[in-house]
Amino acid sequence: MDKTSLLAYSADRLKQGASLESIKQNLLSVGWTEEEAGEAIVAGLIASGVPVPPTGARKGNGRLSSTVEVVLNFFSFIVLVMVATALGILYYQIINNFFADPLTSMNGGGVDTSAIHYAIAVLFIGFPIYVLALKLWFKRFGHDEEKVESKLTKWLTYLVLLATAITMVGDLVTALFYLLQGEITARFFLKALTIFVIAGVIFGFYFLERKRVQYHKDVPGQTFKLFGWVVTGLVVVAVILGFMVGGSPKTERSRGFDSQRASDLRMLASCVSNYASNQKALPESLSDLTKSTQYSYCSTNTLDPETRMPYEYSVMTPSAQKGAVRQGEIQLCANFALDSVNEPKDAPAYAYPNDKWTKHTAGRSCDSETITLEGYSTVLQAPFPPQGTPAQPVFIKQ
Repeated sequence: MDKTSLLAYSADRLKQGASLESIKQNLLSVGWTEEEAGEAIVAGLIASGVPVPPTGARKGNGRLSSTVEVVLNFFSFIVLVMVATALGILYYQIINNFFADPLTSMNGGGVDTSAIHYAIAVLFIGFPIYVLALKLWFKRFGHDEEKVESKLTKWLTYLVLLATAITMVGDLVTALFYLLQGEITARFFLKALTIFVIAGVIFGFYFLERKRVQYHKDVPGQTFKLFGWVVTGLVVVAVILGFMVGGSPKTERSRGFDSQRASDLRMLASCVSNYASNQKALPESLSDLTKSTQYSYCSTNTLDPETRMPYEYSVMTPSAQKGAVRQGEIQLCANFALDSVNEPKDAPAYAYPNDKWTKHTAGRSCDSETITLEGYSTVLQAPFPPQGTPAQPVFIKQ
């Protein structure tokens, strides 16, 4: 069947009252492409008396969009959500760093380096993909007035416009409410501005995209390029500041090694304490811990994770009597890569509790630990004393 017969078939079926979808499915089932089926349906509609635009208003016969183009549009919106969310998270963390709030930092509202690095990763991968998807979309629709969009792509675009419009209005209402409450700060204002700018850019872009693609209005290409440069600038600035706040991959690796060093020193102090409790004396060196299988678990913590050099261990006070307790003092040292004072206020996910071992300067840093060798110490009052009887301390031999 040639195209002339195809068009005649489409026109005849339409005159018989067949639906557009049934005609399309019949044509696809015998091997015609979606584009050819679309052309046949459009030609049949014209032949059946459907009015067409004035001469010159359309360059072609209105080809229906293919499944690939619908999927491309849907995919671009998924990536858009990922990129917009990552950009918002990144700017939020940057604001948290430069406009720190002591109260929120204490409650976990400080800088989260893992969130920064994840957002940067999304922008590095997602933003170029989104730009490429938009170029393909405009190539198929923005410069081809013969293309006719599907209802799904139109609805998706208008849903994006609706969501961004609601976001902007809600953001303005929230900002005004806190302003009237007298609680607005630079930190809150910048976060509200971040949401408004991101939502506003998306709304403005797709508003013009509808005029160009759906209504075929004359929107200059330079306008879309301007949007592209503005968004690219926002992404580049966010990534640069993100690396400044969260650290480069090299800094993050150094931070990981430092966390392991702090963990090793903490574990070694615990191992020495266990050794002293059993042997009633401090080990002369860390190698003493490996001579017995009882302390074999300590051997994995005696070497620096990066240089594989042993940690420094020294006995400051072998033994000293303090009342009923005999104690000793040791010192453990390691060479750290970073200064913990300059670290982000919220530790990474792999970090350990904030104790003396995690507080260090860059380079050689030492901390001492008092170890109980032998004696008695007051721990707790006796459980469940008889009613009316004063609680008595419990003495436990060390």
